[in-house]
Amino acid sequence: MLELKNITKSYVVGGNRQQVLKGIDLQFRRCEFTSILGSSGSGKTTLLNIIGGLDHYDGGDLMIEGVSTKKYHDRDWDSYRNYRVGFIFQSYNLIMHQSVLANVEIALTLSGVSKDERRKRAVEALEKVGLKDHINKQPNQLSGGQMQRVAIARALVNDPEIILADEPTGALDSVTSVQIMDLLKEIAKDKLVIMVTHNPELAKEYSSRIIELKDGVIINDSNPFDKKEEKESVSKKITKTSMSLISALMLSFNNLLTKKGRTFLTAFAGSIGIIGIALILSLSNGVNQYAKSLEKDSLADYPITIEKESYDIFGSLSAALSEMDTKDECGKDELCSKDDIVNASVNSLDKGLLQKNDIKSFLEYLNQDQKIQSSIDRIDYKYNFVLQVYSKDYQKVNPSEYVTGDKSNLFEEITKDLKDYKLLKGSLPKNEDEIVLIVGSNHTIQDSILYSLNIKDQKDLQKDLIEIRKDNKFKVKSSNYSFDDILNKEFKLILNTDYYKEENGIYLDYSNDSNYMKDKIDQGKTLKIVGVLEDKNSYESVLGYTHDLVLDVIESTRKTSIFEKQMANPNVNVLTGVEFNGFTGSFQENCTDLALYEENDPSSISIYLKDLKSKENVTKFIDEYNEKMKNEHREDLVIHYSDVMKTLVGGITNVVNIVSFVLIGFVAISLIVSSIMIAIITYISVLERTKEIGILRAIGASKKDVKRVFFAETIIEGFVAGAMGILIALFISVPINVVVEQLAKLKGIASMRVDSAIFLILLSIGLNVLAGAKPASMAAKKDPVEALRSE
Repeated sequence: MLELKNITKSYVVGGNRQQVLKGIDLQFRRCEFTSILGSSGSGKTTLLNIIGGLDHYDGGDLMIEGVSTKKYHDRDWDSYRNYRVGFIFQSYNLIMHQSVLANVEIALTLSGVSKDERRKRAVEALEKVGLKDHINKQPNQLSGGQMQRVAIARALVNDPEIILADEPTGALDSVTSVQIMDLLKEIAKDKLVIMVTHNPELAKEYSSRIIELKDGVIINDSNPFDKKEEKESVSKKITKTSMSLISALMLSFNNLLTKKGRTFLTAFAGSIGIIGIALILSLSNGVNQYAKSLEKDSLADYPITIEKESYDIFGSLSAALSEMDTKDECGKDELCSKDDIVNASVNSLDKGLLQKNDIKSFLEYLNQDQKIQSSIDRIDYKYNFVLQVYSKDYQKVNPSEYVTGDKSNLFEEITKDLKDYKLLKGSLPKNEDEIVLIVGSNHTIQDSILYSLNIKDQKDLQKDLIEIRKDNKFKVKSSNYSFDDILNKEFKLILNTDYYKEENGIYLDYSNDSNYMKDKIDQGKTLKIVGVLEDKNSYESVLGYTHDLVLDVIESTRKTSIFEKQMANPNVNVLTGVEFNGFTGSFQENCTDLALYEENDPSSISIYLKDLKSKENVTKFIDEYNEKMKNEHREDLVIHYSDVMKTLVGGITNVVNIVSFVLIGFVAISLIVSSIMIAIITYISVLERTKEIGILRAIGASKKDVKRVFFAETIIEGFVAGAMGILIALFISVPINVVVEQLAKLKGIASMRVDSAIFLILLSIGLNVLAGAKPASMAAKKDPVEALRSE
């Protein structure tokens, strides 16, 4: 069953290599009581540790059930120690903060045995050694002999094939020694017991075989193994050992309970940063709630926006699913296909989940009411199309998707009063064919515009991209340009409909026909940059055009045959001759793509209001208009509008959040300090529990299991620190709220959200685990033999 072939082992001591075992050849019977005798330094304990998998041989081979262990990995040795070997030590090596029962159960815990089965087998093992009445005691409440019996019960509980005893009676009196030896002799009836002892009398009295070692060599074997005695054996099934997180938590929790004072002080120190962040988040939440309560008084300057068409995708899907017939019954061996989901989806769009606003009808109604006009400061019209602009060398400069990879628009209608801009050079636009470059604060301009205007060569961009990919680094470059590089640059504007040419009743796309496009571009309207303006409230830069240009494009487009045909038949795509549906586009999409608009029928309007009262008047007007349309059964004219008032609240919230983040940054220093302290405390715990590490490794715990034990300790510390921080912060919030209410008449300004509290507890746990990572790793790497020798 167990065979040693030419085993050698050396240690480096003081820079010199000392050979402890010099070619040990041994075979053991499946059931026998073998004693290994020898003077100090003869190698007997080293031999025992190699047999038990605690130490590893340098040369030779250890055969288990005829299988070599040369290719064993750490996890294989862990499983071997847990399932095949039971250790009994001279100094008992019990975990002092665990109960007697828990000390015995722990080997089964690593084996993955269920809780009930664990307890049953542990009690049975303790009953065999005569300690059934002591299962709930702590080890320090037992005598030396009783503690050794606990160690024997722990060695037996997993029913190992080999029991290794290292001087099991060395710390006991003679009477107790005899009791322990009798117990070992009884065990040897059906197991292999290998005992290291310096007592030849005990060995001769109880052992069936005595092996004597001297200077790492076997000098005598009283009962050598004869291969004729070898019997066929049934190999024990072995699985990988693993300690659950719950078991690790219980081990660490019991350890922390033995040091309540230090645990409390450590948790309190770790909670200081959590307290600070919790208070900041509480105040931030309270201020944001207060900001929302001020919405009514702060949003008179923000517009009410009405868009011609918007989609409610989630509502559409929900409606589609709700309309599906769920009452169909399937046969036992059949599948039911819900064929109506597509129809239901399309039907849901027709029923209003595709939100459509008839802005034209609404504006007519609005303009008829002179009373409401006094509440409106202005109405901005927006036509959702993109200008088709080309440079003189026929390169498209809008949009800039070939530069930035998206369809960001370089051209933008000027909606603000021109007086809001600072004129840097040139003049303001006076005619529809005059455009201006609007740069950001401090005269900043995006390179996407410079590339689009051919002021920067696109070949240089390609070189920069190749360089970035090669170095995997982004290099920020800064360049300066004269206003004269920009002013008087000219472009050509064509209509969106100019890309198409009618053939056989449909319109074909000729955008890839270079000769056709050159003719159209040459015939297009000339646009010229006449001025450079600065918008101090923005960092973006755009090419701005006036509303007059928009109206000119709309009017020119109205004169095309595409416009006439599309407006005459809004249900059919004039380009393809195919009817519109939910999958082949829509009439509105065609209007956007081709700029098919009427002046009084924009894609969206923004209604700017004079004051809060005006806002209330207009929203009331819209609600009354909607009610009127519903009463007249004209639901298709009901207006869906959005309010930009959320922008202000979002701005206030952002400011509060930024301030909160800055404060949290300062408070985070205390979290760093506490993390360092946790790392030190965990390191001290590793030193204090070194012997426990050795015990765990001896009974089959892997390095990961050991690491998990110390991670569990940091988890508990982190949870206690986080929970303590939250409770203290809640306590401090009470006087804060009282003082603020007295001074500023604001109630509940410090209000902590539940999700914030949970986040902070998790943050505390995470920081503690992170801080304890290095000490936990150190613990896992400790040599089990050295760990067992520590005191």
